[in-house]
Amino acid sequence: MTPPAPVLTQLETAYDLVAEVLRRAPQLHEVRLDQALLVLSLSIQRARRSPTLRAGPSWRQSEFRF
Repeated sequence: MTPPAPVLTQLETAYDLVAEVLRRAPQLHEVRLDQALLVLSLSIQRARRSPTLRAGPSWRQSEFRF
């Protein structure tokens, strides 16, 4: 059985999914999905600062998605 993905990886995946949905259907910006991107990006920043939530050495990447 494989261990679950780190929280940071799950947050980044969720961000990518919401961003892709908004790219394909811009009319959904009115449904507060755009606010979900803000919440996810803030959560990703917080997870990168937390030693228990970030994934191994990949947390050092300075790639911000917003």
